[in-house]
Amino acid sequence: MSKLLMLDVSGTSLNSNEKAMFTEHKPAGICLFKRNIKDRFQMAEFSQELREVCGEDLIIAIDQEGGGVVRATDVPYSPGNMLLGAADDAELTRQVAAATARGLKAMGINMNFAPVADVNNNALNPVIGDRSFAEKPRLVSKHVIAYLQGLQAEGVAATAKHFPGHGDTSVDSHHDLPILDFDLERLQAVELFPFKQAIAAGVSTIMSYHGFLSVLDNKNPATLSHKIMTTLLRDELGFDGVSVTDALEMKAIAKTHSPVQAVVAALKAGIDMPLYDVHTGSIQTHIEIFEGIEKAIKNNELDLNEIKRSQERIKRLARRYKSDAKPELAWQDGDQDLLTKVAKKAVVLLGDLPNLNSFKFVYAKNIEGGSASDNIATPAEELAKALEQANYKLEKLPYDRRNIMASNVLSKIKDEDIIFVSSSRLRMTQAEREFAQELARRAKSFLHIALWNPYHSEDLPKPALISFGFSPWSIKAVVETLKTGQASGKAPISLKTLEANT
Repeated sequence: MSKLLMLDVSGTSLNSNEKAMFTEHKPAGICLFKRNIKDRFQMAEFSQELREVCGEDLIIAIDQEGGGVVRATDVPYSPGNMLLGAADDAELTRQVAAATARGLKAMGINMNFAPVADVNNNALNPVIGDRSFAEKPRLVSKHVIAYLQGLQAEGVAATAKHFPGHGDTSVDSHHDLPILDFDLERLQAVELFPFKQAIAAGVSTIMSYHGFLSVLDNKNPATLSHKIMTTLLRDELGFDGVSVTDALEMKAIAKTHSPVQAVVAALKAGIDMPLYDVHTGSIQTHIEIFEGIEKAIKNNELDLNEIKRSQERIKRLARRYKSDAKPELAWQDGDQDLLTKVAKKAVVLLGDLPNLNSFKFVYAKNIEGGSASDNIATPAEELAKALEQANYKLEKLPYDRRNIMASNVLSKIKDEDIIFVSSSRLRMTQAEREFAQELARRAKSFLHIALWNPYHSEDLPKPALISFGFSPWSIKAVVETLKTGQASGKAPISLKTLEANT
């Protein structure tokens, strides 16, 4: 059935097989990844090509959350959600989202899979973390509302995700099934609260969570649960926008369902627009899904009236958010200043900054970005360049996270000033924690700079400087904070550092 499925494409333009598929089967949407984007000018041309082939009502979506989840980098984007929570200025959050929307719209993109409405109150969450605004439901809601309003006021549909909540889990749904095992009172007060607020604020789209919500359905993950995606979301919370799945090829679903089974089950649960990404694989999977939907309708496995209702919601959304790509309009005067301002306002300092001018600069040369992020070079290298440009004298001492002792960094440390930079999404391994703690013991003075996962500060003694991100604006903010010694951010999560004698 056409105009239901959202899928991906392989490159920066359509190949002949994709064009042939879209001639016969019309998707509801296309989900973009970094591999699809060279720059905003190419993307503007590509979005025009996609609509010429697939139809004017095509939704073109992207994960442009900000922070560690960014697909297009030559347009304005948020320095990070938890960073916005640390700055805690709803108007700045709204302005950052509006700038993000203008950048996306300039490329012909009319849906952003943001904001993340998950409440991250689990320090060991491997996939949400800094993608969440905060650990308290009301603070998350404050910024979710501001962010979705900023996006939608500028003509890009916002998506609250991952319904009904992925924050208090310790399993990454890209790899396995997480479980939310709480009673209804807790779910209403914490996980569901930001989504209820987003619905009340008019969010256009909601994305599902690939995990169990055991109190409501202990047989089906939320994405495939009629009790959750229809009874809870539609009937109880009153959402009448477009519901979309998280990517159905993620192992939380794919371990037990074939592509066709997953898509049909999502539609039966009440999802409007299943999302299936084959990435660089054969388009035959997509063709089989299209045909599988048709077969399920003919066999009365799917309710045709419900399917038509979903198609109407999707069409209504596409026509509300039309996008005429004009890449030259992506940046406006003041955007750079805005992003610099919010990054500086978010920096958190735990303890007192040492007076450092010349120091050893220790960092991992390889990082762990996690499943949701694109592969990136270590942001510590960019920080080192910025410090050198600011006339700091530093000796770079990189180490290999997979074989820390082979780098012989500890042998080069004796009663010296040390800056240790942590720059991975995932928590440090025991070996890395012990290495960094030994650095702190050997140092004359020690400073930990957390460029990504703020919970790294819990593994090391004070002082710690936390930027909640590694965008160019956050790198600049870290350097300015080192110069001035002043930081005004307030951590939107509970953090504690180790005692100095650890």
